Amino acid sequence: MDSSEITAPPAQSAALGGRTSGTNASASPSGMARQSGSATTAGTAGVSDAAQAYCKTRGISPQTLELLGVKSGTGRFADGKKEAIFWPYYLSGEMVNWKAGSIKGPKAFTGMPGGKMCLFNQGSLTDTVYICEGEFDMASLVEAGVPVEQVTTVPNGANPGSYPFIQDALEAGWSPTKVVLATDNDAPGLMLRQTLAHIFGPAVCSFVDFPDGCKDANDFLRSDGPEGLLDLVENGALPWPVEGLYRLSEIPEPAPRETWDCGFPEWEGKISLGAGMLSVVTGLPGHGKTQLFSQIWQQIARRYDITVAMASFETRAKPDHRRTLRSLINGFPENAMSPEQKSHADEWIDEHYLWIDHPKQRPTLDWLLDIAEVAVVRHGARAIVIDPWNRLEHDRGNESETEFIGRALTACYKFAVDMNVHLQILAHPAKMDQRRRDMPPALDDIAGSAHWNNRPDHGFVVHRETLWDADTGKRGTSASIYCRKARFPELGYPCKLDLEYDPLISRYRSVDYLNGMGQPV
Repeated sequence: MDSSEITAPPAQSAALGGRTSGTNASASPSGMARQSGSATTAGTAGVSDAAQAYCKTRGISPQTLELLGVKSGTGRFADGKKEAIFWPYYLSGEMVNWKAGSIKGPKAFTGMPGGKMCLFNQGSLTDTVYICEGEFDMASLVEAGVPVEQVTTVPNGANPGSYPFIQDALEAGWSPTKVVLATDNDAPGLMLRQTLAHIFGPAVCSFVDFPDGCKDANDFLRSDGPEGLLDLVENGALPWPVEGLYRLSEIPEPAPRETWDCGFPEWEGKISLGAGMLSVVTGLPGHGKTQLFSQIWQQIARRYDITVAMASFETRAKPDHRRTLRSLINGFPENAMSPEQKSHADEWIDEHYLWIDHPKQRPTLDWLLDIAEVAVVRHGARAIVIDPWNRLEHDRGNESETEFIGRALTACYKFAVDMNVHLQILAHPAKMDQRRRDMPPALDDIAGSAHWNNRPDHGFVVHRETLWDADTGKRGTSASIYCRKARFPELGYPCKLDLEYDPLISRYRSVDYLNGMGQPV
């Protein structure tokens, strides 16, 4: 059989909210190959003997498979047809998705074409919920004795920051009062755990730390048995810290620090940008800070396949940023591009960029951070760029400028850490006298406060020695970036790096290969 249809067994209807038969597949969900599969009706609960034998090696009994509505069948994968386990996803009594994993050969997955992303068991979850990172981990909790209506898993694994279906469930009225996070004990799992704690709120969340040697709930089930796993998740889960004083063992293990090379090979080891970080960039007007960091973020987005959210208040998305990005992507000026080349570039921009724009052009920091949170949670943004800071509405009330800047930068830093994103602020320096305008500014030259120097993890200055070359009658093309501050060694070190700008293609190139290492400053 290969009908792409799964029908829920009668035994699960009460436990899973009276679910009915599934739907036929027609198009592939995001992140899965365009495949199809089918369920058989052989074996206990529609699971073949071979599939039951495979599940037994994972510590999962036929009774648990039946409770969860699992079927077996044939799935089409990249390397051909294979027998697979099918996990059904339901909403309002209708199967809206399924996920299939092969039981032989290398691990492989496929899903219902056009399937809707949702939590497993979403329509039937109680106020208490245990959230896992995979279907077998969820089944392990049921095997251990956790009620089936209290277990769920995200359908797309640890895909940091992109869980709009959770927001949809919360907005539809689901309001859990106890959330136990039982994600994998690896970097993506820890990042997922952090994201989920932010979405649900720390007050209702606790977390399970699996011991060394156990990556996840299924590993622990096989090593310590059902009783051990039940005891761990019910009695060993630690409350998510809200505020106060903690022992080391009570603090959740953070995700490993994630850093990104800036796209210039000559900068390796000198400057990197990182998630969970706050950076500040300054430079005199017209010295190219927006242009340089537009290129840097385009290079990072291309290399690491991340999404960047731009709050650009002086440079318009259309036509200005689009023109620059088109040139960076294609390597030649926009006016020399064919319609097809422009279209190809625009598709890439749509996949990797979001644009934040206040409808009345009066954005406040609170408004911007609220929108930035939507960009992170719903669209998976990994970097937020505010350019420039000076265009935000600054309602200080009775605060001094120094107090306001300190509070605002603290809010930005907390956002970057909580959401595990990079938040970058481009800010103009205060007016400088003519004598000092020939010199690169310092971070504390930014209007308002010395906090600009002490609050961020990274501080940069972009400067041109000559804006206009009198001999050639053309704009100067030489520039330098000064790394004034790098809080952590993996971010690099304070140095000066030289650049040459090609206005024809809107691209900088590093010229440090001509003079060796970046000069320490």
